[in-house]
Amino acid sequence: MKTDAKTDFVPRALREVWEMKRLVYEETKHLSTREALEYILNEGGKIARRLNLPVASSPLRAPAAKVAETPAKYRAKRKR
Repeated sequence: MKTDAKTDFVPRALREVWEMKRLVYEETKHLSTREALEYILNEGGKIARRLNLPVASSPLRAPAAKVAETPAKYRAKRKR
């Protein structure tokens, strides 16, 4: 298959993402899935704090979320 120079070009940002993903894999390949996710969340939080970005609490440690109830005016009326 013949390609031209335009289709062979990979943006620098995409190459950086690939490299970052490779590095994260190398750092977490020996961990369990849960431990790897904890590690990634902790590292992301450190970076966010360094850049003064809002940081959410870890969903892995958070209690189960409660589902909001539908207000009465939107509930279907029951047939009796």
